[in-house]
Amino acid sequence: MPIGTQLKGQIEYGIGLGVIRPGQRLPPVRELAERLGISPVTVGQVYAELKRGGVLRGRTGAGTFVADLMAGWPTRGGRSSEIQSSIDALVTRARALGLSTSEVLGLVSARMEGGGLGVPPPSVMVVGNFMQTTIAYCRQMERLSERKVRFLPTTITQLQTNPSERQRVDLCQMAVTFAHRRAEVARMLPGLGVAVITFIPSMETRMKLAQIDPGSRVVLVVINPEFAGSMKAGVEQFAPHITEPAVVLIDAPECQDLMKNADVIVYATGADDLGLKFPDESVYFEYQHTPNPHDVSRLIAELTTRRP
Repeated sequence: MPIGTQLKGQIEYGIGLGVIRPGQRLPPVRELAERLGISPVTVGQVYAELKRGGVLRGRTGAGTFVADLMAGWPTRGGRSSEIQSSIDALVTRARALGLSTSEVLGLVSARMEGGGLGVPPPSVMVVGNFMQTTIAYCRQMERLSERKVRFLPTTITQLQTNPSERQRVDLCQMAVTFAHRRAEVARMLPGLGVAVITFIPSMETRMKLAQIDPGSRVVLVVINPEFAGSMKAGVEQFAPHITEPAVVLIDAPECQDLMKNADVIVYATGADDLGLKFPDESVYFEYQHTPNPHDVSRLIAELTTRRP
């Protein structure tokens, strides 16, 4: 695996676990390159790629910092504008019905003081890669929110090909997605705040990694090169007894040969849906993720305390 991919994965994984916090300053390019014994050009390219994805941000003369990946909430001005439009519609309707100003104010005041009647919980559009896993993420986040927030699953492909998905977007206060998809999703959903939820290995995955016998030949099958580094970092953390695991893309010519010679195959979510065939009698399991509870808690707090 290219050293740049590994470094990018380590940084993303550290952010996902909360080891590297939002606002934290990263080492200068030359300092980190010297520390790791790699080219400054490689470090610079990794930093630049993470900045394009919105994971890092630069301050002129100050350095490179971890971005606040939850910074996707629409501005107060945008929400105020939305409320103003609703008020205009209410006034127009009230006048048509012959209601007085005091009657309208009384109705609004009663609703505000009573918390409203039948007001639905805030909704978040969760934009993933595969519908089945995105549905699972939504269920996990709804449990964490104690049903105070609705999470609606969709995928990049659905947004691109299914016009009805745009109607569901109109019901949402914001959207969340992966760090490397944030810019793309923001372009597809103009006017809707897009934040990032980080993901960590699930408890089941961590337990399975820890149970791999020392000395086992382990192969990691990935779908996207951008996830290879973070997946490898997770395996190294929860299975430190495993010597250098092999990493291979699902469509690489050597994928089948590597799996045939492996003692354990760990595959990325969605690989089986894309037709990955495992050798007979091989040991394999899925590298499952779960939404980072810390990020979900922040998101829920934003939505439940700052509702218009």
